[in-house]
Amino acid sequence: MAFQPGAGSGGRPSEPRGNPDKDMKDLFDTFIKKEGGDPTIMDLPMPFIFTLRDAKQKVVCLQSNNLVAEASNSDPEKLSVVPNRFVQGKQYPIILGVQGGSSCLSCGTSAEPKLQLEDKQIMELFEDKEQAARFTFHNIPEGSTHRFESAAYPGWFLCTSQKSSEPIRITNRMGETEITEFYFKRILTQ
Repeated sequence: MAFQPGAGSGGRPSEPRGNPDKDMKDLFDTFIKKEGGDPTIMDLPMPFIFTLRDAKQKVVCLQSNNLVAEASNSDPEKLSVVPNRFVQGKQYPIILGVQGGSSCLSCGTSAEPKLQLEDKQIMELFEDKEQAARFTFHNIPEGSTHRFESAAYPGWFLCTSQKSSEPIRITNRMGETEITEFYFKRILTQ
């Protein structure tokens, strides 16, 4: 039986609105299987690769160790993605990495989240229950777009500015000027 993200102890797994997100289901099924109620690691595959665009079609790319939303003609950053197998209760908890998974997106450890890239190997975070939470985002599909909520700071979402060339940030002010909806597209590698 495949792992079902969002399955809490005894509860029903949360289902995405509309059609289930096939790429996320494939990611979780590839990395995690369920035996006797406990997820077990299979032979670990390589992280899945995705690109990210905001709802205004600005491309998320890496510049000077920051993820920045640029005009749509820029080359998108290839994001390494693995599930966080330790977090349950919401849809698709994932860890996002850049530079082949050698740096990962984190919300830090302060009282309020501060979005940053940290030099952590994505596959080490996949194995590390204690460290992984601040690097985890709940990928919440909403139709053709996705929102990314911090696991360590519930109610805080990845966002971009209305302007180009601004770093991506994190906000708890939904529905205001920040863009919190993203197109999250898997790139199939050979």
